[in-house]
Amino acid sequence: MDNAGTICNNLTVFLKPEDTLQEAIVSFSRARLDAIPVVNEENKVLGVMTKHNLYKALLDNLSLDVPLADLYTRPAIKVQEEDPFEKVYMTMVRRRIGQVVVTKHKDRPVGMVTKLNLIEKLHSRSERMAGELASLLNALENGVLAINRRKIITVLNPAAEKMLGVESKNMLGREITTVLPEIKLSDILFTGKMENWTKIAGSPGLVARYLPVFRHGLINGAIAVLHDLREYEQVAQELESVKKLQQTFATVLEMAYDGLLVINQNGVVTTVNQAILEFLQLREEDLLGKEVQLIIPELELEEIIQTGLRDQGDVRSIRGVRCIVNRLPMIRDGKVMGAVAKLTFRDLHRLPDLVNRLEKLENQISFYRNELSRVSRNDIHLDDIVGDSPVIQQVINMCRLAAQSISTVLLIGESGTGKGIFASAIHNESRRPGPFIKINCAALPENLLESEFFGYEGGAFTGARKEGKPGKFELADGGTLLLDEIGDMSPLLQAKILRVLQEREFERVGGTKTIKVNVRVIAATNRDLEQLIKEGKFREDLYYRLNVITVRIPALRERIDDIRSLASYFIDKYNRILNTRVTGLDAVTIQLLRKHHWRGNVRELENVIERALNITQKGKIIPLHLPQYLQSPSNEKTVETQAATEKDNIDLFSTVASAEKEMILQAIERTEGNRTKAAQLLGISRTCLYKKLRQHNIRRKK
Repeated sequence: MDNAGTICNNLTVFLKPEDTLQEAIVSFSRARLDAIPVVNEENKVLGVMTKHNLYKALLDNLSLDVPLADLYTRPAIKVQEEDPFEKVYMTMVRRRIGQVVVTKHKDRPVGMVTKLNLIEKLHSRSERMAGELASLLNALENGVLAINRRKIITVLNPAAEKMLGVESKNMLGREITTVLPEIKLSDILFTGKMENWTKIAGSPGLVARYLPVFRHGLINGAIAVLHDLREYEQVAQELESVKKLQQTFATVLEMAYDGLLVINQNGVVTTVNQAILEFLQLREEDLLGKEVQLIIPELELEEIIQTGLRDQGDVRSIRGVRCIVNRLPMIRDGKVMGAVAKLTFRDLHRLPDLVNRLEKLENQISFYRNELSRVSRNDIHLDDIVGDSPVIQQVINMCRLAAQSISTVLLIGESGTGKGIFASAIHNESRRPGPFIKINCAALPENLLESEFFGYEGGAFTGARKEGKPGKFELADGGTLLLDEIGDMSPLLQAKILRVLQEREFERVGGTKTIKVNVRVIAATNRDLEQLIKEGKFREDLYYRLNVITVRIPALRERIDDIRSLASYFIDKYNRILNTRVTGLDAVTIQLLRKHHWRGNVRELENVIERALNITQKGKIIPLHLPQYLQSPSNEKTVETQAATEKDNIDLFSTVASAEKEMILQAIERTEGNRTKAAQLLGISRTCLYKKLRQHNIRRKK
């Protein structure tokens, strides 16, 4: 490791305070140094006499007999002999000095480190690193090709020469577009974006990954990493030699559940797992190397070796315990090389439940995969919106007209009414080629919103990516940007958004380049913007800029006739997710849902349906399956509705309560008082049943 002692100039001369200017001149002529340490009688460093000090004294016409006591620089900047090169380098850079004194124990000087020493060492390191890089590039199996910002080829390693069928001596120093036009590196200089593996035209089997090279935040070049997929065919042929290991491993993986035991063709145990050891209450050494017939004769694995046939799902009694046994032969080149046995012995009574849960999980995976695919394509159109009521159809028609325009749209509606869905549908109906980008103005801290909207340049603030990051406006170029919850935006950001809406241009945070975009803006809010304007919390000019086409999304209580169709949609949705077979809502439940105030709107309705399908798995949803607040006579209503229908509500809920109590009593009677079975019969949890028992004052008969 380089340190101060290894890079310094060893000292052969020293000066003392009492030495004269004449003696200093002689010492400098002998040592040929830019500075000489000044030491005391104990040879400890007091300071340094530099050539600058010497020249100044001569220019001041001082006598050559003048002592150096008042002429040298003090104190001397010192480093220890064992100090690493990096510390010496940083000391000289930070102090802005041309030399330091190297000392050892008791402050004794041993040498001087000058700028020349640093330059020589840095040059040596640079040459070594260049050599190491060249060796690395030559050893890489991937091809590497690099260009500078003028599109000149600067690197072409041997692997790239072989893949492209060229020689570096004919390529280096030439413009890539003239000699290798199929390598699209020059495009990266323009976009500054990385491109993952893409095919190279005219070179079957070759793919390339393109990466920009940045220096001080600017594109300084680009690199292409080449990969030859044809090598995989050679790898596959080499793997043939380990085919036996693959087959054994694959068979073990297939059976790796519960008890596992493997024997060779002689019937000797070669592999066991912990589960079978615990089942047999044996140690590993009691099984390995022993004949399986002597330890577990009930398995009859010799039969599998003799016939080469698999036997699966056989129920056998092993040491008095009923197990599901699967036996498979291990075959290579037509010969039986051994056999594998798997014993399922734990919690066999839970198998039906596990099968149902597995089916439910598979349905959930299938549903979410379809939903993810649909959402990733933003495949939501106005015709997909559920609802036949006149008020929602009027909104859909208004959105269809708005989709044909390029003007800004303002969506106003309570939380949970589906403003985001309408925005996505408007974008898809407009057939704009760009993406649909959404940003929630209330979900991010104010200090992050500006960089999220407009992006930032590399190094714009602490923690910023060195390559910078595009903002939502830039990402939405050619498409649509949804400004959700715009009523919560700060006044400072409102002014910047207004400028983008008016001029269609902006600058990134920390940048000076003006970026022009073609973005259609849709704003959404659940707040009263006009009231916010009166309170001075929202800019009036921004409001009028946004309020070109206004669409008010109605609350669910304003479209009561859509509750049945919305509920049916959510029932179908969660039937697929939860693997249930709920067919719909009974009449009483529909009436309860229609009378609710629905402060949470469609989102609240969806949660209610999802909850119901977690309580019951088939048949119709009844009031018992609804949340308590929907079953109670205090079910939220508007003041007007409550006054008008008070009598009807009392009759309705008394009927519901009576029917519910009767159903619970019948279930308890049919199950002879077994509360767990009664809960299963009713399609509710046991906790819910006990709650209902207390609510209806139903007590266990003594």
